[in-house]
Amino acid sequence: MRITKPDQPYDVNWSTGVISVTITVDAATGGTPLTQQRTSRPSTQADVARLAGVSVATVSYVANGRRPDRKIAATPEVAERVREAMRQLDYSPRRAGRVLARNRTDLVAVVASTFNPWSLDLITEIEEAAAERGLGLIILRYGHTGEAIDRVESLLVDGLADAALILGSSGFSAARAHRIGSRIPTLITGEWYRPRRFDVMVQHEAEAVRTAAEYLIRHKVRRPAFLAEPVDQSRHRSVAFATTFRQHGFPDSAITIADQPPGLSGFLESRSRATELLDQPRSRRPDAILAHSDRAAISAAWAAMQLGIRVPDELKIIGIGNIVEGTEINPALTTIGTDTSAYRPMLHRLFDRIDTPDQPTRTIAVPWRLIIRGTA
Repeated sequence: MRITKPDQPYDVNWSTGVISVTITVDAATGGTPLTQQRTSRPSTQADVARLAGVSVATVSYVANGRRPDRKIAATPEVAERVREAMRQLDYSPRRAGRVLARNRTDLVAVVASTFNPWSLDLITEIEEAAAERGLGLIILRYGHTGEAIDRVESLLVDGLADAALILGSSGFSAARAHRIGSRIPTLITGEWYRPRRFDVMVQHEAEAVRTAAEYLIRHKVRRPAFLAEPVDQSRHRSVAFATTFRQHGFPDSAITIADQPPGLSGFLESRSRATELLDQPRSRRPDAILAHSDRAAISAAWAAMQLGIRVPDELKIIGIGNIVEGTEINPALTTIGTDTSAYRPMLHRLFDRIDTPDQPTRTIAVPWRLIIRGTA
């Protein structure tokens, strides 16, 4: 593109603040002469339309970036001409205006109290699935202050996003989920919820824990231990663990439920608790640990290594979550979980409900299974 300067570089209309610049497009490029107007005010869609030689509606269509499954109203050539005009005028669409015009944000919210390796793997899956629909992702955390959960609810009810996936906890009540679900399509995870204007995703965790316990029983474990998480909503896992062993004739004295202090569930805390369990004579120490998470299980494997305890010969270890890190240790971690791709159908259902919100809500099962690797 060759720009031809007029004798006087700029023609200024002082009453309107418009500065006119004549731009001549080389005929060899097949272009046509255009006159670009730069103003002291921000450029508008009308300015872009005049420069590109199209209607304001076409500019709006191109600027708003319609989703790929929608009918295209502009040919590729016209769309490129509009984008070139936008670049020349330094025009950027105002998101607030688009939201008001379409009553859509094209955003999906992921809401969690805390983030662990499992939830981060799930977020990656959500991000990829959302991108396929032309949707962006925002992350909201509600567990760090007392007021945060109220703020998250207010933002979602006010329409911050088109849909929400909530990683449930004891702090996030069904009543809150109902209020959000009455406003936007909502999916919440947790065995203790029942669908009520929101979908519920369950993983049948207790059943998977029973499967793991029965596997350990078949492999002649005598002193099983459960490395528990300091939160109420995961208590059903430790209950299922202990109940399964009792049903197979294990006395309570042989079963250990190792609770952690509230607020302490990181790698170092889990390793310290596992070290306490294992640093005792072989006749009394556990010969199997089922940990509340893969991260806690990896910390138990680390504690065993430090104490010279051979895994899995002297100690069998099973985690929960099936995170990638579990496949990288040696021996690889036996775990309860599933591949994150198994969550895709429920995500697509959530996205579908953005366009068809009247679908009845329901419980969606994504069952966990026992994934046997090297530590058990």
